[in-house]
Amino acid sequence: MLAGSAAAWHVGGGAAFAPLSSGPGTSACLRRGGDNARLCARSATRGGAPLETRMGAPLDSWEAGVSLGARPVAPDPFHSVSGDLQLIKAKIKRMADSALKSNKAALQGAAEMGGMGRNWKGFFERPEKSWRPAVVVLLAEAMGSPEVAARSEGARAPGRDEVLAIAEIVELMQLATQIHDTILEDDDRLDKGNEAHKLYGSVSAGNKVSVLAGDFLLSRASVLSASLRNLAVVESVASALQSLMEGQVQLAMPVLDAPSLNLYIKNAQYRGGMLLSRGCESVALTAGHAQDSEVTAVAREFGLNLGMTYQITKDLQVTEANYAKLLNKVHKESSSPNGVCYLPRQLDAPLQAAGPLLYAATLFPELQDVAQRGFTSFAEVLHAKSLIDRCDAVHGMRRLAQYHARLALDALESLPESEARQSLALMVHFARESAQPRLSRANYSPEGQFRSKSALASSAALAASAHKAEVAARKDLYRTLNGGGGDSFGALRDTVVSGLLGVKARANTDIARLQRAAVREAVLLYGKNVPVGTVMGHINLQCAFHVTAETTEQMLVEEIQWQLKLGIETHEDIVKAADAGRDLLPPAWESRAA
Repeated sequence: MLAGSAAAWHVGGGAAFAPLSSGPGTSACLRRGGDNARLCARSATRGGAPLETRMGAPLDSWEAGVSLGARPVAPDPFHSVSGDLQLIKAKIKRMADSALKSNKAALQGAAEMGGMGRNWKGFFERPEKSWRPAVVVLLAEAMGSPEVAARSEGARAPGRDEVLAIAEIVELMQLATQIHDTILEDDDRLDKGNEAHKLYGSVSAGNKVSVLAGDFLLSRASVLSASLRNLAVVESVASALQSLMEGQVQLAMPVLDAPSLNLYIKNAQYRGGMLLSRGCESVALTAGHAQDSEVTAVAREFGLNLGMTYQITKDLQVTEANYAKLLNKVHKESSSPNGVCYLPRQLDAPLQAAGPLLYAATLFPELQDVAQRGFTSFAEVLHAKSLIDRCDAVHGMRRLAQYHARLALDALESLPESEARQSLALMVHFARESAQPRLSRANYSPEGQFRSKSALASSAALAASAHKAEVAARKDLYRTLNGGGGDSFGALRDTVVSGLLGVKARANTDIARLQRAAVREAVLLYGKNVPVGTVMGHINLQCAFHVTAETTEQMLVEEIQWQLKLGIETHEDIVKAADAGRDLLPPAWESRAA
């Protein structure tokens, strides 16, 4: 799929949306109408009518259509370009050292304040591998065949010096963004900052150094782009810089407009997609391909979708890590005499601007209000997380990342078969992995070998720790519900329960099935955003056996995911599903019943 194309995909029974394209004038909108939510992606292509693709295939068939397939057998992408990456890294370090040494006052002050001059290397180190410049170099190799050059009049194979310059520009701009991201607020702890904050021991001084260092790198990237003497490349780099800055500013600004999943996608495009898109585009431009040529469009589309794949997946990691930190804090401090003390924005950090929350908000509109104003209590955070789980929003965001990964692989198919192309395909798979272990420096030996066992063990340990913290925090929160039995409500309607394949009749010997029937009834009565306490009270009023809040929530999540998959909104929908021979118990319930 090249620039100007559009596609939509189905999210359970509630929403559909499509990723943004890199074509000129492209926009996307998500709108709710009637019982369904529909997305249209419009592209103001030159001379063509706007495209609009709406919700179509069911979720399971959509997933089957975007499989990435097996990971390709290809040369390791980092090993293939290791020499070029070392040259780029060494040049950046020399540039930084030269800039610092040229200012004797700064050097002397840094030494007095903790040895900044001796630790300048640490200031520019980052936990990730330099995968973006690796992509630029590999793409140039994949585009170096005469077959590609023949597609545009006057084009040639990309020059090595030009390609390395573009790769360096991409790395400088990404590094500058990383440094700017570590600027702290007044109430932040120093250990959340970068090397400058630790060395100077001051938020204010560390922030000043961070701003200046990041701006210095951006200025060097601009000068380097001008040295290529190609106006189209200069404009491309300037566009990438503008997108990066807009994306970062949007994250830092208060939420004024109504937040939405489309705004998140646009922001992710700015932060993660445009830099790589423009970098790949510049490779084609320096080789003589026109801005509107097929080759340039392929390069641009590949870079955009690979960058989006990475950014969405990375954002999920950050969201899960921040949520785990909050859960650990609540669990540790809940037993203290003063209770849990929250710093400003600490409740908001895990979920407020997260993709899964905005994904869930397409089904639960009340989450849009939370995303705009922030959270007022930890109970509100947990309820939002429960709604996220009910519509399987995290998995939905992973499907979006996989969708972009598929588009990136499709773009590569336009290039001739080569080892470089296969290595680029492998990089797409690396970016799509949930924990992205192959993009982390810590998972490689000094010789550059990937240490798979340590990476898997680290990911498993983090997941187990987060799950343990969430279970403990929920137990603390639900202690009152478990002790009081939840809220009380009217009697369960016999007509609905009797319609659930005779569940009520069989429930005399299967209390668990009666509890599940009560969960289903509560969802149909009160909606898919029903609080756990309401459902718990509903169950306990109908059953002689008490059910805990934790068990209630687990059954609630399983039931709602099942309803979304089948498009269940009313009792009549269940009757129709039964008449069609559909299984009326979620798979998780079936396995327990067996």
